[in-house]
Amino acid sequence: MAFCSNCGKELPEGANVCPGCGTAVGGAPAVVEADWDHTEEFDAQDISDNKVYALSAYLFSFLGILLCHLLAKSSDYAQFHAREALKIDVVTVVVYLLSCLLCWTCIVPVAGIILIVILFVVRIIAFVQVCKGQAKEPWLIRSIKALQ
Repeated sequence: MAFCSNCGKELPEGANVCPGCGTAVGGAPAVVEADWDHTEEFDAQDISDNKVYALSAYLFSFLGILLCHLLAKSSDYAQFHAREALKIDVVTVVVYLLSCLLCWTCIVPVAGIILIVILFVVRIIAFVQVCKGQAKEPWLIRSIKALQ
């Protein structure tokens, strides 16, 4: 009878991976890389030099995105965050428009307000990630592949 070295759960006969925690039998935990985390794709110097431009994209909305595109054209890191901020802004505008067009209903404006609050929180999370020097696609916007 074998047990997982990570969580202590009993392992089935011939198991290569623990069914409880995913740890490889006889090894370290299996590492699953997220396809939405692009931090390793950017140079540390690029991140350091252009963090302010990337922050402006989230802080000043469309104006910040424009500044980011004009002032940090050569920075892949700043351009990545400008695209992600643009996705958030476009989705926010669409939600505003749908809420206004369907304002006579009760559910759409309420759902719109909730979505706008969620998008604002997503914007704050993305801003904090830029402060940490990360390049992650924000949650809820990851599935929008139009501006890759």
